[in-house]
Amino acid sequence: MQDAPHLPPPFRRRTGTTGRLAYGLLLAVLGYAAALLADGLDVPSRAAALRLWTLIMSGAIAVTIPNVLLPDPNAPMLQVLNWPPFRLLRYQLRPMRALWGLFAGPAALLAYFATDGGGQQFGTKTALLGQSLLVLTGVLLYSFDHYATIGRRSQAWHEGRAGQWYGQMVEEAGQGVSVPRGLVPALFATARCFLVAVIVLVASAIGTRAGLPLLAWGPGVLLLAASSALLWRHRGTFDQHFYQTNALYTEVLGGGSVAAAARDPVPFDALYWVPRRWRPAVWASLRQFDRRLPLGRLVALGHLALWVLCAQGAAPDAVTAYLLTLFAAQNAACGLLVTAAAAPPSFQLSLQSPLDWAGTRTFVNLRWLVPHAGSLALVALFDATYGWTWVLTWSGIAVLFAATAGIVVTLATEVQARRRFS
Repeated sequence: MQDAPHLPPPFRRRTGTTGRLAYGLLLAVLGYAAALLADGLDVPSRAAALRLWTLIMSGAIAVTIPNVLLPDPNAPMLQVLNWPPFRLLRYQLRPMRALWGLFAGPAALLAYFATDGGGQQFGTKTALLGQSLLVLTGVLLYSFDHYATIGRRSQAWHEGRAGQWYGQMVEEAGQGVSVPRGLVPALFATARCFLVAVIVLVASAIGTRAGLPLLAWGPGVLLLAASSALLWRHRGTFDQHFYQTNALYTEVLGGGSVAAAARDPVPFDALYWVPRRWRPAVWASLRQFDRRLPLGRLVALGHLALWVLCAQGAAPDAVTAYLLTLFAAQNAACGLLVTAAAAPPSFQLSLQSPLDWAGTRTFVNLRWLVPHAGSLALVALFDATYGWTWVLTWSGIAVLFAATAGIVVTLATEVQARRRFS
């Protein structure tokens, strides 16, 4: 069994047509936004744009990795195949290549793209890109190691063998987050990974501005080396981490005894703004969506970065490119709703018509319309560059993105189903 050359085709990680389409669209929008932002920038401005991109993507990495890795649907079959630890490590690292591409491609455009040729100071631009990719690759591996091996810590928290201080705080002061005790380490890991990224990025930026190559490159090199050393240390026991972590997350997200009973789902009555025809499906979709991806944190992080951009007096073209990226990423996430883990094909095809599914997914995306509009209104309130017409225009664009994503995801799902069953 251990010498089997490949995982049988039915059990490979498969993104599906919808996933590949969403990934391609997201990469295209990110690349377009990066090119729009980079065109005409001088080298110091490119350095600032790369640092901001590194900061945003570090936060995205810290939140996204556990949702990409856990739980792995192939874990039961992998246990039967009995792959050795190092092969399991390589298998679970494989999706990180796609995630790496999402930040590496736009970062390269931020460094080099210019319609006038952009050949000036090529060495300096390459150094800035290298420092950014070094930090992001280190954060990616550091976050991967944290989440892939978090099962043992999470189990200890769930069984009360660790985190007693947190339990006392919840019981005595009524403080804490409303998630199962076993998932609290994952929340701490998110904050820890992002904090490490911020520290490394700030140290590297200080070195770049001071003209100290050792300080500019050193923090990223140290983070990458430390992350690689952690992964290398776990190579011989990775099978234990893999199965223990997947078992816990499968139980949590699959409704087992560790299920998130303490987390209240979206109240059905709160969806008064959804047409009655689609309200049950929208409620079920939002419930599944919240279990798979805590998008609220990402949306909040995205608008925090928007405020930073506007506070620094970024050009309107840069703000436009950023908003296009933010809306595209947020709406493309509805592709998670058509994965087998969220809803099997029989559910997708029998519950509603394609038109109704398109409407359902559009309203799932519109969940964040009011927060988007409120954030834009705050920008317009404190920055005279942007008025209320700008707020209304971008609110309309947000609605357009929501409808487009709902329609595209539904069409891709229907095409894939018809090819499978025709």
